[in-house]
Amino acid sequence: MTTRMLRLLAALLALSLVTASCGDDDSSTSADTGAMTEGEHDDHDDHGDHDDHGDHTHNHGSVEAEGATAPTVALEVTADPAGGINVFVETANFAVVPAAASAGHVEGEGHFHLFIDGEKVLRFYNKAIYFGGVTEGDVEVMVELSANDHSTYTRGGDPIVAMATFAVPPHAHDDHAHGEPESVVFEGAAPMLGITVEPDPKSGYNAFVTLDGMVLSAQNASGDHVPSEGHLHLSVNGQKIGRLYGLATHIPVLPDGAVEVRIAAFTNDHMVYVDGDGEPIDAITTVEVG
Repeated sequence: MTTRMLRLLAALLALSLVTASCGDDDSSTSADTGAMTEGEHDDHDDHGDHDDHGDHTHNHGSVEAEGATAPTVALEVTADPAGGINVFVETANFAVVPAAASAGHVEGEGHFHLFIDGEKVLRFYNKAIYFGGVTEGDVEVMVELSANDHSTYTRGGDPIVAMATFAVPPHAHDDHAHGEPESVVFEGAAPMLGITVEPDPKSGYNAFVTLDGMVLSAQNASGDHVPSEGHLHLSVNGQKIGRLYGLATHIPVLPDGAVEVRIAAFTNDHMVYVDGDGEPIDAITTVEVG
C-alpha cells in the first residue's frame, strides 16, 4: 500500500474518531508530531494524523528574501528504531517564533511546513520532529520555510526549501509490545512540566510547553535509556496524539466541549517517567472548544 493511500485511510479514521467524540465515546484528534496510541509500539499508528487541515487549503502567496540575509534551510532524515522517521532541520537567518504563528509577517521569522511525496502533511515549530506516516521504500521529504502569515519564503522566485529522498527501511511491528508502557523513576529531582493551549489565529490550536530539569533528545529517541533524558508525549482526552522533541506544537483540530490536553515525560525507550512517589511526571490543562 502506498504512503499516500495509507495516510488517506488514517486521516479518514482520525476524522471518524473526532466525529464520534461529539457523542459519548472517547474522543481523539490530530497533532503535528507523534502517534495516536500509548505504548512502546504506539508510534506506528501515526499515518497521516498530522495534516494541517486549515493551512494547505489556501494559497498564501510568497515573501521574497534578498541578499546575504536571506534565510536558508537544510535537513537530515533518519529512521526511527520504533518505525517512522525523524527529521532534523538546520537554518540560518531564520527565527522560529511559535507564538507569532498565523500573525503578521515579520522579516526573518516564521515556522516550517513538512511535505511528504509532494503533499503537505504538517506545520511544525521545532527543529527536530518525528513523523510516522511513512512506509517501507523511498520517500521524498521536503521542509519549506513559511512566514508567520503562512506565506512561502522565496529567493529569486523559488521557494526556500530543503529536500531529501530517504529509503525507509522495513520494520517488523512484532518487535515491540502493545499495552501500557513500563515506568522508571526519574533520577534526582523530578522535572517541572507545564502546558498552555491557545487558539491559533488561523486554524486549530497551539500548545506551549515549559520544562525544567530534563533533556529532550531527538537523536536518541527509541534508543537506550539515558537517565534524565527523553522526549514528551502529547495526549488529548487520554488519547496519545504526538511525540514531541521541543516545546511547542500545532494541533489542527480538537473535539467540542471541555478537552483535556496532557503532556508527559518519557524515556528514550518510551517508558513513563515517574517521580519518587510513583506518580507520572506530567502537566494537564483543559481547553473549552466551542
